[in-house]
Amino acid sequence: MQLPKLKVLVEAGAVREADALPDGDGWAVWITYGSRSGERREALERQRSGARVFATLDAVARCLAGAGLSAFRVSVAGLPDAEAEPP
Repeated sequence: MQLPKLKVLVEAGAVREADALPDGDGWAVWITYGSRSGERREALERQRSGARVFATLDAVARCLAGAGLSAFRVSVAGLPDAEAEPP
């Protein structure tokens, strides 16, 4: 989904959750929202198609805040050092 659609869904109160997941060297954002046919989940996309990948979680936060969301969940599953013990 592109940002204008996300803003409409946020304004309608249809967004259930937003998740940031590792994607290569950045973060992809997946949006879960309610629709007439049930719950749906879509990735945030670039304007010219393809998944939008953010370089930092700060960039994710700025984008989602600009769309009207005040919170999102971060999953570290899939990060190269996610299983390593902290120092």
